[in-house]
Amino acid sequence: MPKKNIKELMELAMEIGGEEAQLVVKALQKKKEATDEELEEMTEIRVNTIRKVLYSLHEMGLADFKRVRDKESGWYYYYWHLETKRLPELIKARKLKELERLKRERDSTPQVYFWCGKEGHPTMTLDEAFEYEFRCPLCGDIMMQYDNTEKIRELDEMIERLEVELGIRKVVGGGNNGKKSRRRKEQARPVRSSLGAAGA
Repeated sequence: MPKKNIKELMELAMEIGGEEAQLVVKALQKKKEATDEELEEMTEIRVNTIRKVLYSLHEMGLADFKRVRDKESGWYYYYWHLETKRLPELIKARKLKELERLKRERDSTPQVYFWCGKEGHPTMTLDEAFEYEFRCPLCGDIMMQYDNTEKIRELDEMIERLEVELGIRKVVGGGNNGKKSRRRKEQARPVRSSLGAAGA
């Protein structure tokens, strides 16, 4: 399996059941085929947890099993293995979901916002801040202007990179080759200094 696909598979496993699920997947990769008891020995994870992970992987189409009957005991044993045919489809679905999330965040991120700087206190657009005379409605402190340009640019880059991976967009622009740039420190300045008598 290509390294990129292994990474994506591990990310899916993390979503399913955290580090324990990742250990189960790694054990299956190594063993190729194993019972839940064998996986318990390899990972030292409780068999009930392993079964839960295996069922989740099976529901997603990432694992399958064959049932073998022991002739002497009459018991059935289930031998599990990874099934990665659906992996590209699942990866694409995850990327589309992430793309939608990033676009929603991008659309809801204003170019500039106003904030008193206190955790939990509201941030406002220019129009909203103007209504409150540039003072925080919770504490009364003057609100300062913050620039979201860097955050918006980074969101645009992540969106662009995902669109290229999904084949929605052909060329990554911006001269950055999709690499995350160094985050610049947010610069804030009192609204009073930029809007004259505002807040007075």
